[in-house]
Amino acid sequence: MLARGMTGWLVAAAYALAGARRRVVGRLKAGWRLPVVVHALPPARLEGILSWLGRNGVLDSLWLTFDDGWATLAESVPILEKYNVHALVFIAPGQTLRGNVWTEEAMRLGVPAEVWRSWYPLPEAERNARLAGAAARATRRGPGRSLLSAEDIASLSGHPLLSVENHTWSHLSAPHRPAGEVAGEIERAQETLAEWTGRRPKWLAWPFGRGTPELDAVAAGFGLKTLYTRKGYEIGPCRNMALEGVTFQENLGRVLGAWPRVGETL
Repeated sequence: MLARGMTGWLVAAAYALAGARRRVVGRLKAGWRLPVVVHALPPARLEGILSWLGRNGVLDSLWLTFDDGWATLAESVPILEKYNVHALVFIAPGQTLRGNVWTEEAMRLGVPAEVWRSWYPLPEAERNARLAGAAARATRRGPGRSLLSAEDIASLSGHPLLSVENHTWSHLSAPHRPAGEVAGEIERAQETLAEWTGRRPKWLAWPFGRGTPELDAVAAGFGLKTLYTRKGYEIGPCRNMALEGVTFQENLGRVLGAWPRVGETL
C-alpha cells in the first residue's frame, strides 16, 4: 500500500512538473521576463539554468543578477560567454573591503538566526561591533566563502557581459534606517564603484529585498532605478525572483505562479 501511494505521488508530481514547465515556457515566449538572482551559485548549476532556457528557446527572457560579488562569479564568466548572457552584479563596497557579507559571517560564527536578524535596524558600526564580539566568543566556525576583492571587481567590470551596480555601502536593511543615512550609503557606494570601475551604476538592488516607495525616490535622486530581490522593476511582466537553494524547476514554477511565493533571501 505504501509503495502504491508513493508511486501515485511520484506520477502526480511528474504531471504537475510537466504542466508547470509548459506554462513557464508559454508565458516566457509570450513576452514574460524571468528574473533570476543568485549569490554563490556553483557554475555548473548556472550552466544548467542557461542550457534549459536555451533548449526551450527562451534564453532571451532571462534577467540575471549576482548579489554581493562572491568569488564564484569569476568562474561563471566563461559560462556567460558561452551563452552570451548579460548579468548585473550588485556590490556593497563596504562588505567587499571587509571581506565578508555580514549575514553570512554571522551564520558562519554560529549566531542564531533570530539574533542576527534582530541586527537589521542597527547602524553599520554597531552591527560590525556585534560581529566582532561574536567572533571573539565563537566556539565553532563554519566554512567561509570568499568574496571578490576590489581589484577583482575592477577587472571584471570591463567585461562586456557584466555591469557592476549599487547594493548600498554596507548591505544595510534600508527601511530600518533614516532616509538620510540610506542616501549616504547609496552615494558612498556610487562614488566608490565609479572609482573602481570607471562607470557610475545605473541600478540599485535593495539588500534583503527591503525598500519602500519613499526610498526608491531617494535612489532616483542619484539617477538609479531600483530592483527588489523578489520582484523586478521596469523589466516587463514577471513575478518574484528565482532563487538558489531550491531546484530550478521549482523556481520556474514559483516565478510564473505555479508554486507559492518564494520566501526571503539574503
